[in-house]
Amino acid sequence: MAVITLGMALLFLLLAIDSGRLYLEQRKLQRIADMAALEAAGQFAVCIGTGPQANAIARNAATRNGHAPGNPLQASCGYVQTGANSLRSFTRDDNRNEAIRVDVSNTVTTSVAAGVYALVQGNGVPLTTTLQAHAVASAPLPPQAMLSIRTTLATVDSRQSALLNALLGALGGGVQLDLAGWKGIAATDIKLLSYLDQLAVDLNLTVGDYKQLLNANATATQLLQAAVKVLQQSGAALEVVTNLGKVALGAGNGTLVRLGDILDIQNGTAQAGLDASIQLLQLVQGVIQLAASESAANVDLPLNVLGLVNGRVRLKVIEPQQISSVGDPRTDELRVHTAQVQAMISLDLPLLDGIFGLVNAVLDLAAPLTNVINNLLSLNLAATVQSVLCLLGVPCTVSDIVLVPGKLHLDIGLEVAEASTRLNPAAPDTFSCSPKRLTTRNQSSAVKIAVGQFASPDEFFTNGTTAVKALPLIDIGTKRCTRLLILPLGQCEERIPFVGGGIGLRVDSKVLGSGAQERALTFQAPDSVPPNIGLKPAYLPMISANDNVVGSLSDTLLGIQLEAYRPTANNSGLGQVLVLVGGVLDGVKAILEPLIKGLLSPLLDPLLNVLLKVLGVDLVNAEVGANLSCSTGRAQLAL
Repeated sequence: MAVITLGMALLFLLLAIDSGRLYLEQRKLQRIADMAALEAAGQFAVCIGTGPQANAIARNAATRNGHAPGNPLQASCGYVQTGANSLRSFTRDDNRNEAIRVDVSNTVTTSVAAGVYALVQGNGVPLTTTLQAHAVASAPLPPQAMLSIRTTLATVDSRQSALLNALLGALGGGVQLDLAGWKGIAATDIKLLSYLDQLAVDLNLTVGDYKQLLNANATATQLLQAAVKVLQQSGAALEVVTNLGKVALGAGNGTLVRLGDILDIQNGTAQAGLDASIQLLQLVQGVIQLAASESAANVDLPLNVLGLVNGRVRLKVIEPQQISSVGDPRTDELRVHTAQVQAMISLDLPLLDGIFGLVNAVLDLAAPLTNVINNLLSLNLAATVQSVLCLLGVPCTVSDIVLVPGKLHLDIGLEVAEASTRLNPAAPDTFSCSPKRLTTRNQSSAVKIAVGQFASPDEFFTNGTTAVKALPLIDIGTKRCTRLLILPLGQCEERIPFVGGGIGLRVDSKVLGSGAQERALTFQAPDSVPPNIGLKPAYLPMISANDNVVGSLSDTLLGIQLEAYRPTANNSGLGQVLVLVGGVLDGVKAILEPLIKGLLSPLLDPLLNVLLKVLGVDLVNAEVGANLSCSTGRAQLAL
């Protein structure tokens, strides 16, 4: 019994020693693979083309660590990507050297256990066993910078939600979200990396190939449905997921768009650079604007979406906002911007002949205005048929000054240029990792505004604010009359309108905001150190060359004045401004100017805080966000 026990103990001791030998051989081989992969990746080795060759560097490193020169070794270039199942894998691509995989093998003496097992199976006893090991190392990560731009639409009120619904409806959908629904979307963030990977799966594209993804055609519904799936997987509130699903269905007008028009990811951006969150409402805004701009449709909305009455709002998105840009600050020019839009607002004016005192004030203009026009335009007009210029029985031309009949529309045209921020890699002060600092170049929004009358919405959207014409309120026409003895008023032919021009209003296009000058914005200690990507960005307000842009817009809208205008060549309307001296128009101005200003004054708040902000434009409070991730500068094992 003692002999048997001793024999069993010796057998187990032999197995333990033999298994330990194999384990140590495997660990040694794994260490060789790890060190070879790290050295090749750390030297940015390549598999094709010029530069340090991956196989040669890996072989030298393996030999220094005890791998026999004749033993097998293979180095491969490629990249590491995280799949939809959240597992990382190596993909071979000789054109990319973001990661290096090294496969090694070594032949050792077969273990006792393996020999016994082979004998039991009736096979011959193998004298050797081949051990294998592989390692994947990622090249040192470059610094990664992320820029974002946001307006102050952090939450949504009832007017903004109505406008969002109207914009969504303009794409052909009948979906309407209530205020709580839009507020929920505004309060939700979405992981950028998860969204990109899900969209790639939905579009049957390679996960991780972001260049292909950004350039792929997709519908607005597909872009938003991918966000729905990501929110479902992340456990977002059911109401938010449901409402976003409704928006996705409502945006389905079939127009093909590209995600790259609202999101910029530079070539070679590491996945760590995409581990960030973006505001869900910004993504939704961008997709809706993108679909609207690509469909080349003008959005026609009732003015009540701004909380006003009697008029219409027409919108055209020239270029949607670009909400985020990620890349290497050493080589990539990152750029984000707000939307570029055109908006035309038409207001209905009350019937002028019904305004108390205005008709009599216009009648009082006949004599003084006729004299001024005669002098300035070299006309030979009589103020009335009883004038001394009208001899008995001799035809004469008489001025006929009347209010323009019928309903009039006052048009306001806005052209809003994008506010942009960019990172210039050529500048020496662009970024620093120690201490962390990032400097961007910014250009704030500029607005062209025109008030008057446009021939049609198409003319405005084609030619911009330069197409504005004066809105005629008072028509200085003429009649050919013959003074008769028995008829005090004489006998007159058909009236010819606008021969002497008229009284109207127009604000020529002007620029409010910054010009072409860019201004630097630096994120640094102590208050605005750019955090690593994945954390909340550091935000700084964009500096404007004209910080009083709102005051300028207010002065423009509320500083409307009536002017006299020359006639056009064919007497079809009003031409250039006619300078009058004295107080000829004082009586009419006293009645009409407060009326016009009363119509325009309620527009300022809806324009700034509803219309433009929902479109991703903020003339004053646009903010730039920045993140900066700096790596250790060393290669790291990835698999």
